[in-house]
Amino acid sequence: MPAKKKKESGVEANEKALKFRDFIMDNDINVFSTETIDDDFNTVVFRSRIEAKGQLLPMAIFIDTTVFTVIRTQVASGIAPAKGAKLQPYLNELNAKYKIFKYYYATNHSIYLDICLPFVEETFDSKMVQLMLKILVEHLEDVYEDLMAQVWAKGEKKVTEPAEPGSAAEGEEKQGAKKK
Repeated sequence: MPAKKKKESGVEANEKALKFRDFIMDNDINVFSTETIDDDFNTVVFRSRIEAKGQLLPMAIFIDTTVFTVIRTQVASGIAPAKGAKLQPYLNELNAKYKIFKYYYATNHSIYLDICLPFVEETFDSKMVQLMLKILVEHLEDVYEDLMAQVWAKGEKKVTEPAEPGSAAEGEEKQGAKKK
């Protein structure tokens, strides 16, 4: 009776993760630790940190055998549930303003920022992942201080982002200011 072929696991069972591992090795990028998740999708997590406004933020790239690769950054943690609920409109505004980014308040009392990239094995592009990491850092450099100002705001201050110039919301703000 022929020997049963052992099921591959870890990076070896995930062609996209293999491509990314080879890319970071070939380019001497030594900032990632790797973790294999025991799941049905052969998920491999490449963990690192990114810097925004002098803060080191935990970041992970989840590469599995589904069509999606997710870059996830923990932007803030330790946020009380009541504060998380008040932040939701602000996070929604960020989501509406920036197409590629998805901000959310999670049940572990943290704010995460996700980038979801669709890749099948044949089209997986490590350079695109690298480019999105660069765009992520630039984005956080632009919004991190304002986001954290909202997180740290005290009292009943309304948590919103200023309206875009020329928007309907800007007109409403001006109308409100005239009535006062």
